[in-house]
Amino acid sequence: MNNNKVSTREINKKNILRIIKNSPPVSRINIAARLRISRPTVSAYIDELISEGLVNEIGFGESTQLGGKKPRLLQFNNRANYIIGAKIGVRTTRAAITDLDANIFESLKVPTEEWLGPEVVIGKLKRIISNVVKKSGISLNKIIGIGIATTGLTDSEKGIVVFSPNLSGWSNIHLVQIMEEHFNIKTYIDNECRVQAVAEKYKGLARNVNNFVCLYTGVGIGSGIFIDGKILGGSYHRGGEIGHVSVVENGNECHCGNFGCLEMVASTKKLVADVISRVRNDKSSILNRKIRDGIQIEIEDIYEAYNLNEEKVVNEVMKNAAWIGVGVANTIKIVDPELIIIHGKVVPFGEKYLRKVEETVRKITFPKVKQNFVIKFTQLGEMVSVIGASVMVFDRVYEFNRMDIGKEFLVKKDRIK
Repeated sequence: MNNNKVSTREINKKNILRIIKNSPPVSRINIAARLRISRPTVSAYIDELISEGLVNEIGFGESTQLGGKKPRLLQFNNRANYIIGAKIGVRTTRAAITDLDANIFESLKVPTEEWLGPEVVIGKLKRIISNVVKKSGISLNKIIGIGIATTGLTDSEKGIVVFSPNLSGWSNIHLVQIMEEHFNIKTYIDNECRVQAVAEKYKGLARNVNNFVCLYTGVGIGSGIFIDGKILGGSYHRGGEIGHVSVVENGNECHCGNFGCLEMVASTKKLVADVISRVRNDKSSILNRKIRDGIQIEIEDIYEAYNLNEEKVVNEVMKNAAWIGVGVANTIKIVDPELIIIHGKVVPFGEKYLRKVEETVRKITFPKVKQNFVIKFTQLGEMVSVIGASVMVFDRVYEFNRMDIGKEFLVKKDRIK
C-alpha cells in the first residue's frame, strides 16, 4: 500500500466511521453537515459500512423544526468483530478477548516464570489465549487481531522483541511470526509502557490530552510518551526508556549493562530489598516473622506493613517515591507534558506517595515549572496493558490513526492472506 496515495473517497469513509464511532447515535444528515459532503455520498458510504457490519441503524431521531421524516440514527457496532489483548509481564502473563471498543469479555492470567525462558513463556501465552477464546465462545474467525504488550525493547514494525533485561533469554525473539504461525491471526506487538499510554489516550485520563507521559514502575521502570497526540517510539524503538537513565554516579551495575540507572534505585524490586534490610532485625514489624520463617517478601507484603504505618517501611516507600520524582522531573524537563500518569505496583501506596513525588519534582525542576504540572495515578487498573493492546490492534487493522493526511486517515482491514 502506498501511504502517499489515499483517495478522497477513502478519507471520507474513514471520517464517517470516526464520527459514528466517537459520537452518540447520529444521523446521515448530521454527518453530511459536519463533513460538508452531500447526503447521497454519505449514504453510499454508510451503506458500505452497514454491509461490512461496522455500523447499525438503531431507530429514529427527532425531525427538524421544518418537519418532515424523522432521521434514522446510526451507531458503531463494537461487536462486529473481536480482538485479543495480551501482556507478557515479568511476574504475570495475561490475555483477554475484547470488542472493538476494548471492552473486556473474558480474561485469564498465569504466572510468567520468566526464568524458564522465552519458549516456555510463549507457550503459556498461546495456551491462555486459546483458553480465553474457548471460554468466551467467540469463533476464531471473528477475531481480527492479537495485540501483545511486552517488556523491554520492541521493534513493533518487524514484530521482534529485541531485548528484555527482565525476561531471561529474550533477545531478538520473533514474537509476531511465532504467534501468527500458531493462530493464523494478524498479530501486533509493542513495548508495554507505550501500550499503556495508548490505553490512557483512548480509554483513560489522557483522552483530551495531547502531550502526556505514562511512567510505569515495577520490577522495571519505563515510560510511554505522547507528543502532539502521537506516540513516541523513536528511530530505533528505544523511546521512553527512562528507567535506564543514569541518576547515580558510580552506581550499581544494571542488567542493561549501564551503571547507576534509575531502575537500580527506584524499582519495586529495590524497594522490597531495602525494606527487608531495614526490618530484618525489627521484631515489631509484621514482616519480621515472615523473614525469620523464610517466607519470600513480595510487594504485597510491603503494602500491608505500609498501611499499618510501620515507620521504617513508610520511610523506605517515601525514599522510593522521591527517586520516582527524580525520574518524573527529568521527564518534565525533556518532554514538557501536560500530564504525568503513574502506573504499576506503587499505585496502592496512594496519595501520600503521590504527594512525595510532587514534592521532589518541585525541588529539582525549573522554578517557573514548579506549579505547572499534573501527576496522577492511573484509573485503568491492572488490565491497562490488555486494554491498550486491544486499542493498538484496532488502530493497526483499521489504520484509524496511523496515516496523517491533513489530519485525516484511511480505513483498511488487514488480514493474513
